Amino acid sequence: MPPEADPRFRSASRRTLTGGFLGSLFSVGMTIYLFGVFQDALVEAFSTSVATLSFAPAVFTAVSGLLSPLVGRSLAREGRTGRSIRSVMATGTVALGTGLLLVSQATTLMWAGLAFGFLVAPGAILMGPLLGQALVTNWFDRKRGQALGIVSAGTTVGGMLMPPLAAALIGFLEWRNAMASLGLLAIVLVLPTLLALVRDRPEELDLRPDGADAETASASAAEDRLNGAPEAVDTRALLANPSLWLVGITFGLIFSAGLVSTVFMIPYASEIGLPLLGGSMIAGGRAGFAATGKIVFGGLSDRLGVKRVLYGVVVTEIVLTAVLIQVENAVAFSLLAIAIGFVGGAPLPLKAAMAGQIFGRANFAPAMGLLATVAVPFQLFMVPAAGALYQSVESYAAVFALTLPCFALGALMLFFVRIPEVNGGEGASRKA
Repeated sequence: MPPEADPRFRSASRRTLTGGFLGSLFSVGMTIYLFGVFQDALVEAFSTSVATLSFAPAVFTAVSGLLSPLVGRSLAREGRTGRSIRSVMATGTVALGTGLLLVSQATTLMWAGLAFGFLVAPGAILMGPLLGQALVTNWFDRKRGQALGIVSAGTTVGGMLMPPLAAALIGFLEWRNAMASLGLLAIVLVLPTLLALVRDRPEELDLRPDGADAETASASAAEDRLNGAPEAVDTRALLANPSLWLVGITFGLIFSAGLVSTVFMIPYASEIGLPLLGGSMIAGGRAGFAATGKIVFGGLSDRLGVKRVLYGVVVTEIVLTAVLIQVENAVAFSLLAIAIGFVGGAPLPLKAAMAGQIFGRANFAPAMGLLATVAVPFQLFMVPAAGALYQSVESYAAVFALTLPCFALGALMLFFVRIPEVNGGEGASRKA
């Protein structure tokens, strides 16, 4: 029986992919993409500054760096027991929803910060992209890249849908009731949906990855052994691997620049005269095109290689950002912002694909967790630095200009990353 010929696998894997997609959508859509939407309301409600609020994304990054390696190492994988992906996602959804409810009722910035740091941010990590990517590695082998693109697209679809929804809710309900509504949405709707859809492994349903029969699965495993696929190693061995640090620094620089662009896009739109809803629509359109970009560039990487495609993405983002900071026309600004979104979403699935090639299936989740930790210093620095820069010069064009050297340094570090050559080079190794 050829891979994915079993209709039971197609049905079950689609449900699980949908669960991973939705986890990514709501975890990122209800956090990173909403900072700009709620920024002005929070500044006024808590009598604070943009610079102070800019530490919220840094807190999110720090929590991600602390939790991700622990979560990645704790998940159940072939050959050993661990925590269920499904139960971890459920826990994260409850934490995220509860945290949003508490932030909506906070009377001081300190209490809002505590609810965000101890509930919202951890909840987003526990239900977010890392869990969806772990699901993909359990369910898919030969078509893993395509599946990673689908799950990763959830983050940008969240960015497309959630900012306009939140802006509309603020307009109708004011910010506190709007945030409380989002918290209830997570608990009442998202939680039962994830529980109904997600299954950790195809073996739970007496199926195998890619829908292969026993003979095909056995042949695939034998081929991986012959090709030198990496075996499972402990955290110390991963940390001793120079590739972990090179890949982590590369994507730390690229993601930190992209995070600044994401967080400050709506305020930048307001600065050039667009209303909140208009800026939110730009952010939504940008995120929607990013979802498409993830699939497009993921497909290109299958043919051209991850490094080549990532170089193209970074160079394009540098050019588009350099043009964006020169324009003041609302139409031109909107088109450029959306174009940046198209290329800006690509690094997430490309990072997962590169990690799969370098570290193998057995080490994918632990390596991805550690990569998040390596990236923390860059993301902790960039957003607060951008907020402080705005406080000093009161120009979001200057804030966006700050991303250009980060992209350039990321491209430089990428030069030193080496993809293992299996059966003739990077293209052959992509199946890992």
